[in-house]
Amino acid sequence: MLFSSNSDRPLPNVPTGEWTQYGANGANTFVPNASAPSQGNLAWTSEAFTRWQPVVSDGTVYLTNFDPSHDGSAIALDAQDGTEQWRTTLNASGPNGTVFVDNRFIVAYDTELVALDPQTGEEIWTETTNGLEFSELLVADEATGTVLVVSMDSIEAFGVADGKRRWETDMIHQLVRAPAVYDGRVFAVGKVDGVPSLVAFSVEDGSDHWRSELTAIPESAAPVATQEGVIISDDHTVVVHDRETGDRLRELYSFDTDTYVRATIAADDGTVFVTSDDSAVAVDSETGTERWRRDAHGIGPGLCVGSETVVFPIDESEFAPKKKTISAFDRESGEMRWHYAFDPGFHNHVTSPPVLVDGAVFFTATHIDGLGALGDVPTQDT
Repeated sequence: MLFSSNSDRPLPNVPTGEWTQYGANGANTFVPNASAPSQGNLAWTSEAFTRWQPVVSDGTVYLTNFDPSHDGSAIALDAQDGTEQWRTTLNASGPNGTVFVDNRFIVAYDTELVALDPQTGEEIWTETTNGLEFSELLVADEATGTVLVVSMDSIEAFGVADGKRRWETDMIHQLVRAPAVYDGRVFAVGKVDGVPSLVAFSVEDGSDHWRSELTAIPESAAPVATQEGVIISDDHTVVVHDRETGDRLRELYSFDTDTYVRATIAADDGTVFVTSDDSAVAVDSETGTERWRRDAHGIGPGLCVGSETVVFPIDESEFAPKKKTISAFDRESGEMRWHYAFDPGFHNHVTSPPVLVDGAVFFTATHIDGLGALGDVPTQDT
């Protein structure tokens, strides 16, 4: 499959649905309840530089171009054709997190938390935080209108409407991924008194509900909160904990390695999907029975679970040898549906987890130095 880095074709329809934060939603399920496009051809690329994961709502893509060589702006693009709607310069660089909640585009960077009007980019409020260590450490709870900002030593809660600080806790440290928010509780993985732990506390006031000791802090997988339990990775094993008590209920899947594992966990409708550096699997959420598996070198971070399709980056695949790809697989069988391939080059790589909404997949990569939109457009030769 060929691509053009200069594509500027609009998608056939305005992409609908939402991907409001790092894990698609506050529970980190990576399931946007969306239908992936039937083709993954490159439609358009942004003129604006970015290497950070965007968020999408109501036909608009919101992103940042934070980098030492750029102006540290928040930017809104039309999701169908990529035209710029507005740009607000924040004069910042480095790690930043974004969420879209309660008609606010919220950006965390350095020690700032800023809420912008999604129509104009005008600043609604700004608050000072303890800092944001990684882009994945920002999460919003739509039910309570709360934004959580995570530093290495604290979690702070702010009101979405006015930015007012609601509470702060320094009980848990060394968080490396976004907590999950579900049914009034926050589930976070880090260290409590030096001990690797899964912790549950109240979204309303930050009060402690329970703590469950772990073998090790998960290296990359964010906790996933579902009706069936809280799903985490603990010492190279995917484990389910009880939401009410924190008890360890069952083990679902073990990684075939003793080394560092970059993993992403997603869950939906009785199936848990797991990607790591060298494999992608779907297992039954109750029994751990493997439903399908794909082995390949260079599976990238991020996972999008659509209504019929699962999308993730994968390198050196059997269908695109010596290429980097973003590929879609049948959700039930694991069979390949489509792929978008590009020259691996020396520096070319996907720079943030892909984002799925109805009719489009958005991604950032160094070969386009910006945001790309994949969808149902004809293949375009270079």
